[in-house]
Amino acid sequence: MSEHTTDITSKSQLSEIMSEDGPPALIDFWAPWCGPCKMMAPAYEDVAEAFADEPVEFYKIDTQAHPELSEPFHVQSIPTLILVDGGEILDNLIGAQSEAQLKKRAEWLLSKHRGEGFLKRLFG
Repeated sequence: MSEHTTDITSKSQLSEIMSEDGPPALIDFWAPWCGPCKMMAPAYEDVAEAFADEPVEFYKIDTQAHPELSEPFHVQSIPTLILVDGGEILDNLIGAQSEAQLKKRAEWLLSKHRGEGFLKRLFG
């Protein structure tokens, strides 16, 4: 865990995030032995830091230490990122993402959370 990301280690934590009142969030499913996960970790942390003042949360689930937390999401490969808001899964990304890709998806999630329409998201 770092200053800007939170490790999810219990079903109760996950239940809060996945509730109707849950925050817009990116959840990174990873494992310590996963090379692409290790490569993506600094970018994920940098994006989490860049969005520290925004109403979006960044979480990590160690699938090796807590496999029961990834089972409900049917995670087949790691890293997998799931984007949620109000308990609803809005998108999932499989494989390592660049910092630019992570930033773009976090911005997209925030615009969805704010209820901005498609054209506003597309053209700003």
